[in-house]
Amino acid sequence: MRDLVFKNLTSRNKTRRIILAKETIDEEGILTKIQKHLIYDIHELKEAAPQNESIKNELYITKEKNTKLKIESFFIKMRSSAYVNSDNRIFMVNFLHSLRIDLSAVAV
Repeated sequence: MRDLVFKNLTSRNKTRRIILAKETIDEEGILTKIQKHLIYDIHELKEAAPQNESIKNELYITKEKNTKLKIESFFIKMRSSAYVNSDNRIFMVNFLHSLRIDLSAVAV
């Protein structure tokens, strides 16, 4: 059995977009839950992007395993920014991507 939920949300002023996908899979006695989360935040810059400013990148990864409860989890989160030039306008795009995978044994 497979369930899929997909959400695409955009703010009224179109500066923020959130995309969420959830999937649940129940196969061969293992329940798998996958959640993908993408957030984009866009701001127009009034002046040119600073040349000497470095963009801060973050990466966070965890993995947990509980053999007693027969549960395993994996989580990854990445956060960063990018400068984008479009029609002689400069934008700063901040984004956050996350992925969570949970595995568990299904009681028979």
